[in-house]
Amino acid sequence: MVVSTGKKNKNDKIAGMKIIKLSQEAIDLAAEVIKKGGLVVFPSDTVYGLMVDPTNQSAADKLLGFKNRWHGKAISMAVLNKKMAEDYVKLSVSGENIYTNLLPGPFTVISQGRHKVAKGIEAENGTLGIRIPDNKNIMNLVKTVGGPVTATSANLSGKTSHYSVGSFLKTLSKKKTQMIDLIVDAGKLPKNLPSTVIDTTEPELKVLRRGDLITTGAKNLISKSEKETGRVAGFILKKTIQTLPQPLPLTGQGVLKPIVFLLTGDLGCGKTVFARAVGKALGIRERITSPTFVIFNQYQIPLNLPLTRETYAINNFFAF
Repeated sequence: MVVSTGKKNKNDKIAGMKIIKLSQEAIDLAAEVIKKGGLVVFPSDTVYGLMVDPTNQSAADKLLGFKNRWHGKAISMAVLNKKMAEDYVKLSVSGENIYTNLLPGPFTVISQGRHKVAKGIEAENGTLGIRIPDNKNIMNLVKTVGGPVTATSANLSGKTSHYSVGSFLKTLSKKKTQMIDLIVDAGKLPKNLPSTVIDTTEPELKVLRRGDLITTGAKNLISKSEKETGRVAGFILKKTIQTLPQPLPLTGQGVLKPIVFLLTGDLGCGKTVFARAVGKALGIRERITSPTFVIFNQYQIPLNLPLTRETYAINNFFAF
């Protein structure tokens, strides 16, 4: 398949394959290619991924052939929401809890499949990994396609993931390069780990692959370093903001309560690191001191901002 955008792109140098910068036009074009059975390289919230229609057998075969991946090892896919996920998997109680509390986010949730996808997408035991990425570009792509897309990393089986198109292309033979129909280039991605893979098919959750966020349950996130604590803080803050009503009620038309995080634990467990990470995310420039030995700390915040979920959080955040 050869796709033409009608425009010349300085990065478009490979015959038979188009490389286009990330834009709404690129997303629309990627959706068109995927619906026609093509293979698209697309940026995700973690690494560059390989996107095809998982219900199209020829597209699935092309993907598996590209990755040198044997049938029986599952290929994860991205969906818009829990409702779309349930068209393709059966959710256990623990799976329901993960969807409710941790998604959208950098997690792949393995559930029992309903066998509605092409052969080779589900694992040999009939399970299927689902992602709801916290990424507007992928969500826009899924919405434009009108169904799920695969969400496997853009690398050959057993090889490392890629954070740039250039790095990815350097690993490919001419034959592999010719199998790609379109690359959507978003530049160099932040070096986040691939998603954390959680198996919810057994009574006890199992983490099969560790990503940037680790969980032992639908309401638990684990940190073993200051960097991981910062990621956890950012994730929890974003989830909290997303629970606020939108649009927010205006003065006199409703009451919104302050956002309060209760931090508890021994000295050195990470309470200050957590508070600083939240403060940084809210735009606070002052150095945040330890919340352990004080009742109340006040910090300068941006002024004269429009009323949104994010600015409400900035003006109504307390950490004790």
